[in-house]
Amino acid sequence: MRYLGGKHKIGEQIAQYMMKQCPPDKVDGYLEPFCGSLGVFKHMTHHGYKKCIASDLQPDLIEMWKQLQNNTLKIPDKMNETEYNRLKDLPSDKPNAQRAMVGFFLSFGGKYFGGYAQKWEEKGGKDYLQTLKNGLEKMRPLIQSNTIENSSISFVNKSYLDWNPQRLLIYCDPPYRKTEKYTATEPFDHDLFWETMRKWSQHNTVFISEETCPPDFKSVWSHSKKRTLTSNLKNRKVKKEHLFVYSGRNTERKPNSKTKTKKGKEWITKNRKTQKHKTL
Repeated sequence: MRYLGGKHKIGEQIAQYMMKQCPPDKVDGYLEPFCGSLGVFKHMTHHGYKKCIASDLQPDLIEMWKQLQNNTLKIPDKMNETEYNRLKDLPSDKPNAQRAMVGFFLSFGGKYFGGYAQKWEEKGGKDYLQTLKNGLEKMRPLIQSNTIENSSISFVNKSYLDWNPQRLLIYCDPPYRKTEKYTATEPFDHDLFWETMRKWSQHNTVFISEETCPPDFKSVWSHSKKRTLTSNLKNRKVKKEHLFVYSGRNTERKPNSKTKTKKGKEWITKNRKTQKHKTL
């Protein structure tokens, strides 16, 4: 299933790394406050954590996962551009699982209502709706609680700012700086996000996916990937994604020849010679 910023291709590697660093007996549960398409979450649910919580600010998305979990989700048998646009124009006064399925997973590049994807299938060999069905069926058993392992899996619709986590393993996959917005929401406050991560890191084990970070965070894992919203493979740029953790050292350093800077409030990205990255 395509989803802008999704981690399905590297989700298992990220999950394995976090579980090795923070096994279930070290915390009281696992939290993802930007759960999105569950690219990482699906690999964390049946490994002994007392509770696994997937949270997101997008109400339609959370409603879809809730209905899939309790076996009430109705997946459409067919779809066309007219129905796609009808769902797009529905009032957003209450959560709608159908709108989430169509808006995210049947749209170009996985961007929320970024254009009916099937219309742009040049060769006509890919069936986006069938791909969605297959993906949801594979996801279903991964998000249903396993009573034998005494674990609970829940979905919550709220902002990450409304959480006050304690003794949890936390994975954050926020909107990246200088990237496409996931939905038509208010601009994401990156300064506030990193300040919140500093606070959370005092009483939790927190990992953050991003390409850049403030100087008092450090990369503990990285992965190079090609990413673009266009269909032109020649325009795909190689990006390096990192898992960052709070280092506790809030000291500014002077830029050097290998430092990328931006004026204003842009964070400084360091390329430290002494830092070792695990690249998969």
